[in-house]
Amino acid sequence: MKEHILSCANYFDWNKEAVTHYRSMANALDSNSIFGDNFFFIKVSDYNTKGMWYDPLQSNSPFYAFARAGGVSSKEGQGSGGSFGFGKSAYFQLSNISSVFISTMTEKGQHVFEGVSWLCTHNYEGHKVASVGYYDNNGGKPIENEENIPDTFHRSEYGTDFYILGFDVKNQDQIEETKSEMVKEAIRSFWYAIYSGKLEIIVLGVNITKATLDRLMKEYFPETIDSTRKGSNYNPHPYYIAVKDNSSDKKCFRFDNKMSILGDVTVFIYKCKEANDKVIYMRKPLMTVFGQKHRTNYGFYGIFVCTNDKGDDILRNMENPAHDEWKSGNWRIGTNNYHYNPIGKQALDDIQTLINDCVEKVFANNTDTALEITGLNEFLYIPDSLIDDDESDFDHPFGTPTGNTKMEGVSITSEIGDPNKKPKEDEIPNVGSVRIIEHGTPTNFDDTDDELETIINEPPDEQEDNPTKKRKRKKRHKDKVDEEPVKNEDGTFKTYLPIQFRVIAQSEGEVITHNIVIYSPRDVIEGEIELVTSGEQSDDFVDVIYTDNGKIKGNTITGIVLEEGKNNIKIRFKDNMRHALKLKAYENQ
Repeated sequence: MKEHILSCANYFDWNKEAVTHYRSMANALDSNSIFGDNFFFIKVSDYNTKGMWYDPLQSNSPFYAFARAGGVSSKEGQGSGGSFGFGKSAYFQLSNISSVFISTMTEKGQHVFEGVSWLCTHNYEGHKVASVGYYDNNGGKPIENEENIPDTFHRSEYGTDFYILGFDVKNQDQIEETKSEMVKEAIRSFWYAIYSGKLEIIVLGVNITKATLDRLMKEYFPETIDSTRKGSNYNPHPYYIAVKDNSSDKKCFRFDNKMSILGDVTVFIYKCKEANDKVIYMRKPLMTVFGQKHRTNYGFYGIFVCTNDKGDDILRNMENPAHDEWKSGNWRIGTNNYHYNPIGKQALDDIQTLINDCVEKVFANNTDTALEITGLNEFLYIPDSLIDDDESDFDHPFGTPTGNTKMEGVSITSEIGDPNKKPKEDEIPNVGSVRIIEHGTPTNFDDTDDELETIINEPPDEQEDNPTKKRKRKKRHKDKVDEEPVKNEDGTFKTYLPIQFRVIAQSEGEVITHNIVIYSPRDVIEGEIELVTSGEQSDDFVDVIYTDNGKIKGNTITGIVLEEGKNNIKIRFKDNMRHALKLKAYENQ
């Protein structure tokens, strides 16, 4: 094993990171434990399960899918948690030598055992060998003879044992710290399944069951306030209260509904003044998928749960490989997966409508005022990932634009005026005005066209009481879109695509990314956008070096797939600076 690891380091000797990585693996084999010559591991076992049967000739064999196939899942039934086959990589990531032993026993009495190491392609004894290696005593095949399985790895009950090799033990305190971390994560991810009696977890003698959950919840999560915005590292205690006390506490509410697409679902609401209006989402496995802040400020914690087979299958199709989101864009259909399944978007819209209805019922007699303007999100379209960013939880003051720009780009700056100074009537800023840029043409807005107008600075009561009073108006205009097709070099044609877009630049460490939110009038399979950066004196063309949708060609992105409505595209520019952007969009035909 050590020779293979060192061969990986030698094979990539030009890559310092690879050399460091594999040499640290080799060192781990020598200094894994301070407790003598033992090599420590973490053992994960499941019970009341079927085990993983093995047949080398059948690709749907669970043991084959886990040990010998990549990106493949063979889980049976709609209630399965995973669908992509990537979750198994977590076992190898936890091992400091990227190695795992698997021992399983099926309901039919089949025993299968094998060790697997994920390294990299390398030279070994004069031959290039693959990145995956196997440990057995059966000529390179999994051991099926029960007598040949080492006693340490023998399984006597139905189910599977996973041995994650290389747990780096420094002292007993570290073991206790690791145990505490595992208990907290088990409760955080699976508390509802445990509360429902569908799952029991034992971590180094700590039994997490329905009977012990209440005590352990108070011990490991003593606070009843969850101040996080996202669900990955949240405090489950207030959501647990919402479920546990829904029939005994007047602040807790339960709503059972039958949705047209998803079927039977349940929403729990827990009123709490300190709450940040976050909702946790789950499906049939009763595992926390993600949490998201609701766009209100009432003060509540919410849980959405869908456990019926039909709805669970729809939501499962919208999960990503990490199983921490539901997005319609994850569910693609068609021969080349070009099209989004419209059922997904409708289901998500129905979920938000249902939650809104439940919240309104709970706070129907609330003396506080919370205003939600229907359709406003169609104009203020900002990616949810930016709104829900934990690191951006601070106030953003606004002021009067100065027209000056920052040195590192062309973002417009603002000045914060004296809050105690009352502005003159003609100086009242038009706070809340929205400019939608509609493109598909290289020209800008023309202030001579009376096509669009927006009423500003007119108090609603004066409009009602003085209908004859002349109202102040501000005109907003747009050009006619040039519909003439443009001929490509290969003889095909592209036509201008009338889209609306908004750009939000943000820092990710030392990297500046631009999130482009595009509203498309229809589904587009072969889209193209040309990006022009707006400079202080003139426009410029800056090369794009990254995009998560399409292919890059200088400052143009081709092969973009858009669905009707809202789309998010993340890009990075070569100069790693913030830019104000102009955008021309086409559809290749």
